[in-house]
Amino acid sequence: MAIEGIKSHYKENLKRYHVATEAEIELMINGAFEILEDVGTDVMDPGARDYMEKYGCRVEGTRVYVPRDCVKKAISTAPSHVQIYNRFGEHAMDVGGGNVFFGNGPTNPFYYDFETYERREAKKSDVANSARLSDALPNIDFIMSLAGIRDWNPLIADTCEMHEMLQNTTKPIVCWGVDVDGLKEQFEMMAAVAGSWENFLEKPFALCYAGDPVTPLTIPADAGRKHVYAAERGITVLWPSGVQLGCVSPMTIAGSVTLGLAENLAGLVLNQSVHPGNGYLGAIVTLTVDMSTTQAAYGTPEHCLGDSLVADIYHYLDLPCWETGCASDSKIVDEQCAIECAFQSISNCLSGGNLVHDVGFMESAASSHLDLITMANEVIGYARRIERGIEITPETLALDITKEVGPGGEFITHSHTYENFRNELWFPDLMDRQRYDLWKQNPTDFRTRMHERTKRLLAEHKVPSLPAEVVAELDAILDKAVKRVGE
Repeated sequence: MAIEGIKSHYKENLKRYHVATEAEIELMINGAFEILEDVGTDVMDPGARDYMEKYGCRVEGTRVYVPRDCVKKAISTAPSHVQIYNRFGEHAMDVGGGNVFFGNGPTNPFYYDFETYERREAKKSDVANSARLSDALPNIDFIMSLAGIRDWNPLIADTCEMHEMLQNTTKPIVCWGVDVDGLKEQFEMMAAVAGSWENFLEKPFALCYAGDPVTPLTIPADAGRKHVYAAERGITVLWPSGVQLGCVSPMTIAGSVTLGLAENLAGLVLNQSVHPGNGYLGAIVTLTVDMSTTQAAYGTPEHCLGDSLVADIYHYLDLPCWETGCASDSKIVDEQCAIECAFQSISNCLSGGNLVHDVGFMESAASSHLDLITMANEVIGYARRIERGIEITPETLALDITKEVGPGGEFITHSHTYENFRNELWFPDLMDRQRYDLWKQNPTDFRTRMHERTKRLLAEHKVPSLPAEVVAELDAILDKAVKRVGE
């Protein structure tokens, strides 16, 4: 049961965890085709509709019907891997295949103050702190603002946040936009740091979360305009569908993901109709609506299953995807937070979803705390060791070493142990492995060690400064944004 015109790359994913068979994935892809052909999607921006109509879609008013041949053409031109660099032009992420990278989320309106734990509105300084902390932590691979700031005009929150991220990290960045004007200002900032927009496109250090469809099957005018603008400029676009079981999508995970896949494929067609070959990452965030509270929940097994199913689908299509991990519904950085973070990161790693965001989210994406980033770094490191698996070769069997040591011997002083322990073993930064008598001399719990490490990194980690003339250019762009909104 193959899909005509699409080559399956399903078996090329060597990850150890799958939730769907090849035949089941084909059933879902064909279901998404059927939705797009028979139901269509409402595209509210005329410019986006024009691009899709010229690409071969049928347009009736705001409704766009997408033939499967258009989807297949878009799949054939979209890159299977997207290469992303850091601020210095060094290669940082090969986004595709089974490669997994973790980073923060965007737009949460609240923050738990690091010192007082007071829940308050997010500030511009929170963006600087989360970016600098994430820059210091080795298992955080890319940066998002982890805030929807409120101490500046929210209409330019996106530009303000980019202003802080560019100065507080050298790692890759994922930006978001309030509107096209905000994206223009952020792209100007990226060009200033790179030396020109052409330099940036040659070695891009950022991707663009241009917006998302409104489930079910609607591309709002603002999201359509942002998507078109980003694709026209040649920056990789991230396009997540936010399905909610039994609320705005079917109650079944398979039904919700199929609906979300239709929205993703419509976004892919839009992206490739604007700029064939442009980078594109789809995503389907499977949220559970708790039937007792009506609150959307991230920290659920259904969310983990949904992300893993999306990874299976995108591996089949040989396209990169965007996923969600290390996000909690807890209101404090506690045991619930740790459990939800751990299950999500291990399912992300083993299923091979590529760009995993929302590290640091709490309270169903409403808030965050810096300590959660530090804890997530530990959890991701643990998960990555499991993902790496066990190397089984004639050399790693170490038969010659075992024969040399023989019965009753020991391996602790053997050179083989010294040569291999750093690669074979994972070493935690926060988890305690001391003997009780040593721990008792300075007894601490995990929360204390986590908080102290966050405090130390914030105080000690230094991010290489941008040249003064570049900082001045960033300041001038931010000033221009302030004048644009009248404050």
